[in-house]
Amino acid sequence: MKWLWFVGAAWATVSASSGAWAQSSSYSVNQQVARLTADVQRLQQQLGSLNIAVEQLQRENRQLRQELNQRDSAVSEMASAYVTTAQLNRALNELRSQMIQANESQKSAIIREVSSEIDSLAKQTQNALDAMAKAGAARPQSNQVVTFNDDFPKAGTSYTVKSGDSLAKIARAHNSRVDWIRNANRLASDIIYPGQELFIPQE
Repeated sequence: MKWLWFVGAAWATVSASSGAWAQSSSYSVNQQVARLTADVQRLQQQLGSLNIAVEQLQRENRQLRQELNQRDSAVSEMASAYVTTAQLNRALNELRSQMIQANESQKSAIIREVSSEIDSLAKQTQNALDAMAKAGAARPQSNQVVTFNDDFPKAGTSYTVKSGDSLAKIARAHNSRVDWIRNANRLASDIIYPGQELFIPQE
């Protein structure tokens, strides 16, 4: 895809920062490259969060398969609508050598087009994130009433959920228990998200 080619070219531009880049005439190009590098890193972080959200929704959909057949299909379509970090990195590596050999005018032209492609990718990624949030909000609610109790230690520590965390993993790492964490934080399910603040009860 065209935008993958150009995103790859932007990354390779950073790796090729030598020789002609040291000339005063390339100063503005270096500034643009730095900005584009920051944009790519931000998008990679967004894609990582989106991947986690997709995986969590798909796990939940498997548990509610009979009720959510249509929802599962929608999630699968959204999952295929955005570029993955692995695809992005492959494109960057493939075009690294081509960017090294490009002259200053070619690099400037590539950067201008990459800026446009990154803006488009950012919008696409944000749309996917918004759609994923709406999918979660619109998920059919179970008729089962979730109850909680206060049978957990009142001492403990606060914890910010990281990528790849689960309640079981957090409980093991902090000498706690899943049911304690669930009750202390009034969690209706075991689905947690990066950045979420939890209280971890400890004996």
